[in-house]
Amino acid sequence: MNYKNYSDKDLEEAYISMIDYSGKASKEILFEIDNRGGIDAFLSMLESNKINKKEIQRITKEVYDLCYDYSDLDFIKQFIKSDILDSDELDKLVNSKFNEYQAILSDRAINQKTIYGSLIGMTVGIIISLMFYAFIINLFGRFIYYPIVAVYFICYLTIKLITKQTRNNSFVFISSLMGTVLTLLCLYFFYN
Repeated sequence: MNYKNYSDKDLEEAYISMIDYSGKASKEILFEIDNRGGIDAFLSMLESNKINKKEIQRITKEVYDLCYDYSDLDFIKQFIKSDILDSDELDKLVNSKFNEYQAILSDRAINQKTIYGSLIGMTVGIIISLMFYAFIINLFGRFIYYPIVAVYFICYLTIKLITKQTRNNSFVFISSLMGTVLTLLCLYFFYN
């Protein structure tokens, strides 16, 4: 196999996979590693990347834990220190993880927009789902059950489109489920 076109990250993943599965690396990959600076430099890069990943995971956990109690980014930054990452990398990582956590919180928040948007989205989703199911019934000539999953997704997507919140929000999830059940009840009354 030719590893010349592999990026350093791809080469690293290929090497790790070979070591994990067979316990040794192929001659071709070792040749490419030698062309890129040698096995010692490559192994030290692997170790460095492993240490960086652990440090990033540690910092991410610390940021999330602090965000749970505090909402001031500057206040949180004063508690996060790293001997491995430089100050710019640390600052970018803390900002990124803080913003991620804030996005998660806003996605899970239930406010008026969530409630009204979910109800409107559920209504629109039910109407679209009824049209979809009427088409399916006319196409197959009978009621079939597997498009029920599509009904849920139609209800969920219309709610998500209106509220801009995902199913991680409990109200969005419950509204999507209720829309699916109401669609099935409407179908039951229409076709019985």
